[in-house]
Amino acid sequence: MNLRISDRLLLGLDISAQMRAYPSAKLFYWTPVGYSRHKYRELVNRLQRLNLLQRTVLAGAVNFRLTASGQKRLLNNFPTLALTGKTWDGFWRVVMFDIPEAKRKERDGLRRRLMKLGFGRLQDSTYLSAYDWDESVFGRPVLFLEAKQKHLGDPKKLAGKIWHLDKIANGYRQVI
Repeated sequence: MNLRISDRLLLGLDISAQMRAYPSAKLFYWTPVGYSRHKYRELVNRLQRLNLLQRTVLAGAVNFRLTASGQKRLLNNFPTLALTGKTWDGFWRVVMFDIPEAKRKERDGLRRRLMKLGFGRLQDSTYLSAYDWDESVFGRPVLFLEAKQKHLGDPKKLAGKIWHLDKIANGYRQVI
């Protein structure tokens, strides 16, 4: 996934500082390799003007923290951040849709949106999530069901299959 550099900084603040002040020098490390300090300062200034970052001075050092607007932008761009710390309630959320081939662009856009929300593909037009969502996040009318799993076997195995968890685990093993 390619992230805008401004989103990298906001995510860095959210992940690393947990809404506390974060040292300016360390925030620079969330930029891509080769990103100039000059561009970084311009970006930070722009994020402050947009009221997404707030500059503070603690013990003589410049620090930044996310503002409420910055947090709102993060949740809008990365809705799955709202799921942090939530546990599964035992119900699957199922989204089903039937969008004809003539509207392929719209159908593919909905699929991308569902994947961005963390849904897993059960079938071509059926997606599954372990979390409850407001129907407005889908951007169009869909059939949105809540169901208890009865006959598909172990929920952990189903999740592993749908979200390709073994492939993800192997990727982490290669990095470590």
